[in-house]
Amino acid sequence: MKRILLFVALAFVSFSGFSQQLGVKAGATYATFKGKDADNYDYRLGYTAGVMLQQHITDLVGVQVEALYTSKGAKIENKTGSTEVNDIYRLNYVDVPVMLHLSAGGMFIDLGPQASFIAKAKQKREVNTSSTTTTVETDITDNPYTVDFSYVAGIGFRANNGIGIELRYNGGLKKIDDEGALVGRERRNSSFNLMLSYLLF
Repeated sequence: MKRILLFVALAFVSFSGFSQQLGVKAGATYATFKGKDADNYDYRLGYTAGVMLQQHITDLVGVQVEALYTSKGAKIENKTGSTEVNDIYRLNYVDVPVMLHLSAGGMFIDLGPQASFIAKAKQKREVNTSSTTTTVETDITDNPYTVDFSYVAGIGFRANNGIGIELRYNGGLKKIDDEGALVGRERRNSSFNLMLSYLLF
């Protein structure tokens, strides 16, 4: 956690020589896994919330850095006879995107890389038979790689009062599995974010 805080602090301090706009944002995520070993995974709903720091170099071009606590993951269903097994993966990260920010007439586009630091991960397994339902929750925080890398691309609109809405895609660039039963599989994070934001000043 100390490394995460240090990275976030350095990312924000790197813009300290400019006049900045600070804001807050929150919203929903729609996440799953992609890759050759992730064909059968479905999307799951999650959340994201955090802060943003924006600096315009010109009226059209700027840089934006954020620190977001984001719930990602996926779910998968397997059925054998009368037994149904549902696995739900909840992977919570601290996301730090550093993006090129293009804006005109209220519309804006954000593009750039993102580093994500695993904070907490759980696997919830539900086993349903014709007569019983069993649920087991396991902490798998040590299984995903500590750091994930991805790219982000989003489009949105910001009103004159500072309120904005945006839709963003986050595509993982590396496999997520470092340990555990699925190590060696090709699974990458993939998610859509729908967020509201507000520039404080």
